[in-house]
Amino acid sequence: ANPGPVNPPQPAPTLASKDADAEFQADLRSSFIEGLPETLTTLRGLLQALIKTDNEMTRLKLIQDLYRRIHALTGNAGLTGLCEIAQMSDALEALLKELYEKPRNINRSTLRTVALAIDFLSLLFDRGHVTDHAEQPQANILVVDDEPISRRAITYALEKAKLKCVSVEDPQLAYTLLTENSFELVFLDVDMPGMNGYELCAKLRKLANHKKTPVVFVTSLTDFESRTHSTMSGGNDFIAKPFLFIELAVRALVYVLRGRLQHSRKAPKPAPAHSATVAAAAG
Repeated sequence: ANPGPVNPPQPAPTLASKDADAEFQADLRSSFIEGLPETLTTLRGLLQALIKTDNEMTRLKLIQDLYRRIHALTGNAGLTGLCEIAQMSDALEALLKELYEKPRNINRSTLRTVALAIDFLSLLFDRGHVTDHAEQPQANILVVDDEPISRRAITYALEKAKLKCVSVEDPQLAYTLLTENSFELVFLDVDMPGMNGYELCAKLRKLANHKKTPVVFVTSLTDFESRTHSTMSGGNDFIAKPFLFIELAVRALVYVLRGRLQHSRKAPKPAPAHSATVAAAAG
């Protein structure tokens, strides 16, 4: 039987075509970066209107407008090679979608998270730096909670932002890990046996490699006194249980990327290898 015509193999891209692609992407990137100040002004205007309005229909319309603009930002940033902007806006896009589809989740906490993400995007806009995802190391995050359900929930939330973590239930083991390793972000429960979250936070702040590591308390203790204790012990943020998975993911991504941005001008150093304790805890 005649198998029919066979398509000839396509020639491999030439060096000239690759150079042309790179030049074209650079031109796209330049145009994209030129428009970022206007994009930021629009995003901040929509955010301010969203925070001020008490009308439910207006609120949903503003969230929808924000979602559409962030959706476009995600795609354009990816096309132009601005991977950090694309990663951050992609997570924010997912949060806005969640808020639009489930308006009952619109509250002070979720609106604050939207504001944090937009503020951080402004820093990334100023930087306008091209990054390669393949060169980005995995985030090194520690989760400490004696409740297995809570640990699983936080781990699942982090995975939504493609962030991995080491999770442990024992605060003393967590402290050992902190003395032996550098983490980019730490999540702490408050009410834990042997050593509560405030005590662990105060101790880790005395470690040279964790004086400035972001610490986020995730707890069902939401009274004013608990929030004050979290700040006094050295915590950076506070998320109340129950929490939206994507909200926690957005906040985590802000802290991780912000930390990397702050260190980006330093000479690159190889990431420290995990200790045997981390390997055992992760297993």
